[in-house]
Amino acid sequence: MVQQHTVLIISESNSDHLILSDCLGRAVPDRFKLATIASMERPLEALLDPLIDTVIMAFGPETEYLLRLAEKNEATVPIILLLDDADENRSEQLRELGAQDYLLRSQLQDGLVHRVLDYGIQLKAARDRIQQLSNRDTLTGALNRVGFRAHMERAMERSERYGFNTALLYINMDQFSQVNDHYGEADGDLLIKTISRRLINKLRSTDSIARIGGDEFAIVLEDVSSFKDVEMIAGKMLKSITAPMILSEQQASIDASIGAAIYPDDGTEFSDLVDFARSAMQQAKAITGSKFVRYSEQLSFDHGGATSLAAELRTAVRKNQFELHYQPRIDLATGELVGLEALLRWNHPERGMVLPGEFIAACEDMGLMRTIGYQVIQHACSAQVWIEEQGFRDVDVAVNISFSQFQDDRFVDIVKDIITRCGTNAAQIEFELTETTILSCPEQVKQRMEQLRLLGISFSLDDFGTGFSQLSHLTELPISALKIDACFVRELPANPHQEAVCTMIIEMARRLGMVVVAEGAETYEQIEYLRGQQCQQVQGFYYSPAIPLQQLPRFVRELNQKRRDPLFS
Repeated sequence: MVQQHTVLIISESNSDHLILSDCLGRAVPDRFKLATIASMERPLEALLDPLIDTVIMAFGPETEYLLRLAEKNEATVPIILLLDDADENRSEQLRELGAQDYLLRSQLQDGLVHRVLDYGIQLKAARDRIQQLSNRDTLTGALNRVGFRAHMERAMERSERYGFNTALLYINMDQFSQVNDHYGEADGDLLIKTISRRLINKLRSTDSIARIGGDEFAIVLEDVSSFKDVEMIAGKMLKSITAPMILSEQQASIDASIGAAIYPDDGTEFSDLVDFARSAMQQAKAITGSKFVRYSEQLSFDHGGATSLAAELRTAVRKNQFELHYQPRIDLATGELVGLEALLRWNHPERGMVLPGEFIAACEDMGLMRTIGYQVIQHACSAQVWIEEQGFRDVDVAVNISFSQFQDDRFVDIVKDIITRCGTNAAQIEFELTETTILSCPEQVKQRMEQLRLLGISFSLDDFGTGFSQLSHLTELPISALKIDACFVRELPANPHQEAVCTMIIEMARRLGMVVVAEGAETYEQIEYLRGQQCQQVQGFYYSPAIPLQQLPRFVRELNQKRRDPLFS
């Protein structure tokens, strides 16, 4: 049986519908199914309808707007314009706006129309396949981070347009690392795939699921009438996750923590909602067993107050509970891993992994950052040695350095001692400084940097442009790399002001012979823009969040596989 393909005709002219309907009806074999619409009251829904294989649109006053709308929302459906006449300049202009092809009303011969439609349908199938591969997690088939963000933002737009609530659930598997340690990575993958299938079975047709980390999922619930509905759905998901399964012929089960944030009640920005849902999930992890918590502004890290937090932080320093996760830095020209930024995490014995935003300020106030900073440098130096032992060459490890560390007269000697004891290649260690740190005491900082440079350590200027930028730092200090802050990348390439700032920083760094690293790159469009501007390196969720060091070999294998795949090249 020949597959039927749906062709949508958009025209206010009855004769257009009649002529094209007769033309499609004469196709041999019979392969076209007609859908018609006289007006576009909801144009985006029509252009994003997965049942539509191609669109024939009569040229009119709104054509340019509709083409731009389709492009902005990454519609894969080919749009073929129906024109009275066309010269070369006009047809080229329409193609630049996103039109796939055009047909002239005076030349609607059956063979030509059928060939144009067949090509458009084949093109849509290829686009859909590429989009699916780029937006999907390879292990589970769920959305990946890129697909999740796009879907969540569209869900927020629909919520605003139609006046309903959308809930975001952030799900984390408790003690998942123990599953990998006990059963091995293969069974760990099997557990994640099993849980993904179970979660999908609990979703409504309007909901979606994304895998956003090794053991983390995000669920988007559209059109929820009340928090009780969200709580009920989360309860069913927890029950499904914790049901026993067979791993290596043994019965196993795992607990999970779920945090929730609701649009628009809890937040109206994508990044805020993700942070709030993650914060609620971390609060849930403080409770034994599987549990669900909704975000609220009253949620605090420590119910016992500042005194209890201070005591816990001192215990954390004494028991070395702080650990590092590493965010990959990618060379845009080659697609290879060239660096890692070491990011601090607190592995709390009860609450699980705690992000630095919840404790760094308290550590600074308590004078703990100097001690923690030395622990971080030692972990990073050991990591550099381990990375080379795994066969990864020329991978820099970057560490954030605070002013309190530079104030320590013993700083250079202690760093030298750590490098010697660990057997670290100092040329692969990079210290990241902020402009605030440099301005705190420029002469002292300059002296320390020169001493460290003689050891082989390099320096980057972090969050460039966000503070009181003094260009003299770039010529007077041994800085080899500039990091463009994520706030200048977030809306690229749509924001002309961010474009201007990024272009200026990249060009200035190029003239000074410095490497440029863009932070916070999350989308394909941002990556392509930065590559086009000759930005050398990027880090951000497009490639990977910060990961435990043990996951690095797997990340590199997946990265190399994508580089070899022509769909990703």
